[in-house]
Amino acid sequence: MTLFERIDRDLVNARKERDQTRLSTLGLLKTEVVRAGKEPHAGAVDDELVMRLVRREVKRREEAAHAYASAGRPESARREEAEAEVLRAYLPAEMGDAELEREVRTAIEETRPQGPRDFGAVMRAASVRVAGRAEGGRIAAVARRLLGS
Repeated sequence: MTLFERIDRDLVNARKERDQTRLSTLGLLKTEVVRAGKEPHAGAVDDELVMRLVRREVKRREEAAHAYASAGRPESARREEAEAEVLRAYLPAEMGDAELEREVRTAIEETRPQGPRDFGAVMRAASVRVAGRAEGGRIAAVARRLLGS
């Protein structure tokens, strides 16, 4: 079962269970996936596209929750956090620090950088190895630390 099919199935279940948070969140996500699939450069709707969109939507919800919390609107912040939690269920588990460092070390060994100027090559190799199990900022921080030493 593809990730899009799972989202569609969960949307139907949320409708049956009358879970408004899951229903609205998954409905919006499905709309975004369908819209992205219609773009000329998008190609087919695959799990990679869906995960990219889920990550984007989670990030939007986290930023909105932070903005609402700092503006003194805790109820809106809680709603955004609940929606982000619904979306996180569709992402793979985050990689631990030790495992991430091990993968970045392997990417460095594969690319054999000549110094910090080859940071981009290391990032490309590490991003492929990690494949959505860690955010780019975490990968970059580990790569910078390892390349600097």
